Amino acid sequence: MRAAVMQSGRIFTTDLPEPRPAAGQLLVEPIAVGVCGSDLSAWQHTGDFLAAHEETGALGEVFDPERPLVMGHEFTARVVALGRDVENYAVGDELVVLPGVTASDGRVHTVGYANDYPGGLAERSVVWAYGHLKIPEGISPVLTAVTEPLATGVNGVLRSGAQLGDGALVTGTGPVGLGAVIELAARGVAPIVVSDPSARRRQIALAYGAHIAVDPLQDDPVEAWRKNTPAGRRLHVIEASGARGLLASLMASAPPYTRVTVIGAGMRPEEIRPVVGVLKNTSIEFVGGPGFGDTEYKAFARTFDHLRSGLFDPALMVTGYAGLDAAASVFAALRPSSPSTIDHVKILIRHRLVGESIRTPEEFAADSA
Repeated sequence: MRAAVMQSGRIFTTDLPEPRPAAGQLLVEPIAVGVCGSDLSAWQHTGDFLAAHEETGALGEVFDPERPLVMGHEFTARVVALGRDVENYAVGDELVVLPGVTASDGRVHTVGYANDYPGGLAERSVVWAYGHLKIPEGISPVLTAVTEPLATGVNGVLRSGAQLGDGALVTGTGPVGLGAVIELAARGVAPIVVSDPSARRRQIALAYGAHIAVDPLQDDPVEAWRKNTPAGRRLHVIEASGARGLLASLMASAPPYTRVTVIGAGMRPEEIRPVVGVLKNTSIEFVGGPGFGDTEYKAFARTFDHLRSGLFDPALMVTGYAGLDAAASVFAALRPSSPSTIDHVKILIRHRLVGESIRTPEEFAADSA
């Protein structure tokens, strides 16, 4: 089968053996695949990525960078075969995939970060028969591929405790930050200020419910929040950018009792002055996945519910489409040399597309007509 692989820092297409589903697994054919910010970090900062996972014991996302790795953990797929003892799924089901798989040794891996378990950037993948969201008739199995990255932002808001009567600042409005905006708006949080150097991303954030959009290269987002917020309202910062040095800056500029929820996975060390946080009663929480005591990832289903109910238009954030042969171009377009030059939010890879170019949504629609 064809697949886009990363090996020794290079991204290219090649042929790989077909995977086979074991007991309790599904063989799926990806429909649409997104490239996550974590994928970009695994590509550009491989050593830091692996070191962080090894230090924290998250060994299900540790891979050998010298062997072919098929990334892609945010994707929708069609079930093409069932392993033994599979219930609740059938051939032909279209799914928003929960990208996990249990190996024969009992270790859980994230599909897309395991050399032996190809992710969505392959023509077929094996995943466990657990936790996937079935896509109902009438809902696009292409656009629902944005569910997983948005859920990270939704999860950050759920864990932050932000609610009606609070105000918020979202730093970084890629897919994760946009998920935070959607959930904040659903909760009636106001004002919602967003900060991003990309004009296109700021516009989409406003369409998704933000009230004020700031270019941090030109204006101070915390000051913009102060100018537009009634006295006595608590500030919740959802840090979704992973920008280096931002935590220290936020601690210095944010008002007392600010709560900072970090969901942007910066790969490099940060330096902060703890006494600043002590004097200002600043709370900082790092958030990833379910909370303490949770038995399921509630944000995943909640994000899908927002999408199905029409709370936001997923098409707005899909700024390009490409085929497998364009995977290297997609990675480069999503991580340009300067943040202010980024012109994409989410590029979806559709395996049937040919060529190495990234199509606009209009070109993709014309091609699909």
